[in-house]
Amino acid sequence: MNAPPAHDRTATTALAATKGFPAAAALFLFAMFCFISMDAVAKWLTGQIDLVMIVWGRYAAQTLLLALIFGTSFPRRLRTRHVGLQTSRSLLLLTATFFFFAGLEALPLSETTAIFFVAPLIVVALAGPLLGEPIGLFRWSAVAVGFGGMLIIQQPGAATFQWASLLPFAAATCYALQQIATRKVTAGDAATTTLIFTTLAGTLVVSCIAPFFWETPDWRQVLAMLAMGALGGLGHFAMIVALTRAPASALAPFDYSSLIWAALIGVIVFDEVLPPNTLAGAAIIAAAGLFVIWRERQARRRG
Repeated sequence: MNAPPAHDRTATTALAATKGFPAAAALFLFAMFCFISMDAVAKWLTGQIDLVMIVWGRYAAQTLLLALIFGTSFPRRLRTRHVGLQTSRSLLLLTATFFFFAGLEALPLSETTAIFFVAPLIVVALAGPLLGEPIGLFRWSAVAVGFGGMLIIQQPGAATFQWASLLPFAAATCYALQQIATRKVTAGDAATTTLIFTTLAGTLVVSCIAPFFWETPDWRQVLAMLAMGALGGLGHFAMIVALTRAPASALAPFDYSSLIWAALIGVIVFDEVLPPNTLAGAAIIAAAGLFVIWRERQARRRG
């Protein structure tokens, strides 16, 4: 499951002219490709092995990778000032992963990804009541338009409607809630602490239930699980490096490149057919999200 990052609050005037921006944009695009590739591997595993095993493999492989990278400093980086919030956001992200992977089992990769990308709009809608952030008419309008795009994809009431299309929406809701929790933990914890805590917590929780669903994977499935961990870790690393070279608010529009990657991989790897309603709905969701980003930049410049 890909993860669109929260936007920062720094100004981005004349950013495109800076030397670091092209490299940062390229790294960010690569990160989005890694995340969608990870989702594609998860989709390949669905139907071959139980969903719990797929989620366990994704988390366990990334935990192993992070342990190898950070070595003896791994336990020390788990120290946090916000144990409750870190635990809550970790469980929300784990739940989002379950919903998203379940959606991949029943839906095309492109459709699952497109519906999931209402998450940034859900963050906007919930930021008011949960964070006390003011939400104006334009933002509410963008949220409404974005949800309209999702309904175009889902087509509730039509003969082609699938209840499984609610799974990526549930994943997006859980992901949006953990994004809001993330805004509160970043004040006291380093990014590496949040990343390691989230990965390890997910591994521990799924490891407790995995024995009840255990299916010994074959060598191809083991390699696929390791690939999910490597792609997830590589994607997060590329994204972190990109964010050190350019503000998140400038890179945020590149989140929506995931829709392109998902469509291409879906067609090439899984022989998916992109129906017109999916293309139209994805375009509307992306347009609504980009409009929110543009409005935030305008508000910051005026401030």
